[in-house]
Amino acid sequence: MVASLAQQAPPSAALIVDGIFLHRPELRSHWDLSIFLQVDFNTSVPRGAARDQTPEAIDPAAPAYQRYVGGQRRYLSECSPEQAADIVIDYNDLHTPKVLKWMPRAS
Repeated sequence: MVASLAQQAPPSAALIVDGIFLHRPELRSHWDLSIFLQVDFNTSVPRGAARDQTPEAIDPAAPAYQRYVGGQRRYLSECSPEQAADIVIDYNDLHTPKVLKWMPRAS
């Protein structure tokens, strides 16, 4: 275990939080701006397999991915992150992402 030192950022700092399931209703009020990267399972699962160095598990229907895919399907259905996000980006093609929605909140 690594002990971390508590630090306080200046008011002008930006904190970027990256992760899945971050558009759940109980978290939405904590974000000043949110971005949802929309990626199809046929793209995200092989990317994850490549990143995790498990190229044999590139099929979204593979048993190894049922928890991830099932959890993501439930999240997408129940939380509608595309609607909750201020910005939605189609990130299926890493080289040419497409902005699908741009509605940053007024400050």
